[in-house]
Amino acid sequence: MLGFLFDSIKGKSIIRATGRFPERILNIASTSGVFVSDVKRDGENSIIFSTGIKGGKKILSTNLEGLTLELCYSYGLPVVMKRYKKRVLLCLLPIIFILSSYIFSLFIWSVEIEGGDKNLQQEVLENISKNGVFVGALKRKIDRYDIKRKAIMDINDLSWMWVDIKGVTAKVKIREIKPHLDLIPINEPSDVIVMHSGLIEKMQVYCGVPLFREGQSVKKGETVVTGVFRSENENIPTYYHHATADITLRLCESKSVIIPRKTVKKTPTGNKKSVYKVIFEKNNINFSLNSRISYAEYDKIEKKYALPFTSISFVKTTYVENNVSESDTDIPAEISKRRKAFTDSLSKKGMELVNLSEEVIENENSITVIFNADCRVKTGKEIPIETKEGKSEKDGENS
Repeated sequence: MLGFLFDSIKGKSIIRATGRFPERILNIASTSGVFVSDVKRDGENSIIFSTGIKGGKKILSTNLEGLTLELCYSYGLPVVMKRYKKRVLLCLLPIIFILSSYIFSLFIWSVEIEGGDKNLQQEVLENISKNGVFVGALKRKIDRYDIKRKAIMDINDLSWMWVDIKGVTAKVKIREIKPHLDLIPINEPSDVIVMHSGLIEKMQVYCGVPLFREGQSVKKGETVVTGVFRSENENIPTYYHHATADITLRLCESKSVIIPRKTVKKTPTGNKKSVYKVIFEKNNINFSLNSRISYAEYDKIEKKYALPFTSISFVKTTYVENNVSESDTDIPAEISKRRKAFTDSLSKKGMELVNLSEEVIENENSITVIFNADCRVKTGKEIPIETKEGKSEKDGENS
């Protein structure tokens, strides 16, 4: 296989020698410095052999008495170039395309960031661009471990990052540091408010004046324990303390979901079509080839590649044809799935599920399920008090 590839690039001529003692041509080729291979007898007075393009021309120009030399055929790159010498560009286009594809694959053409908010994504993008990950960067020069280390050191809100290179795309996955609750210093006055609406099931006050009792209902944001100590005697000054308390509420959480009786299922047929588009962003010009789609149902996958230092982008859109069919929905399985999703969401909010009830409403084309959850949650947030005198308890004692 490797020999055939080499012969195809260098070029090869197949020659037939016919006449009395045809082997004489092999001696002539040897003395002339022409390499001959694949010698085969084609008849009683005929042989076939192969040689290079230049060697073939030299042999064919030889005149031997009683011997006829015939060029059977030639193949290889020199033959093609000679045949299309007036259309050199047509011959070079495949080579240019292959070389361009290889060269383009060495660079990064797209940077995608997953995770975090927009501000953090922008900060990470600026940081990694400075350290070597940008559109047009050479992939082999990217040190992912060094980029990760520098980004985590430079960006305060970043807890983890990794650069994954897939093809010509750099996918940057990030995680932000979860903010901790701002705790008020113990020597500063504060109130305790609740972060949910519900019924007080249990309340343990460590410092402060309770404004509600167990069994009473409270609204979200309402002050339950205050750090303000006022006396009925006007001669006794008001004192301000740092209120602290543990509060447990009972509350109800509800969610309504609609489950269709028929489920639509998409099955790929295996037919695909790719549409290529060139976008000149500055001039707002889009140019696409063969953009007509005959599929009735399809999924669309779009990838965009931007040329570095230009306003030109290439967009590849792949359309995948689907067969759409309807089937009866497994109602019990769907209800179980939605129930689990609801209870998981309560757990993520820090709520303890005490009791769960369901109400099912039958409709013509769907079923409505209402989940009602009785929950228990620990709540209570300390907020600073704006004192009228601008003094805390310690300041009042010193005065």
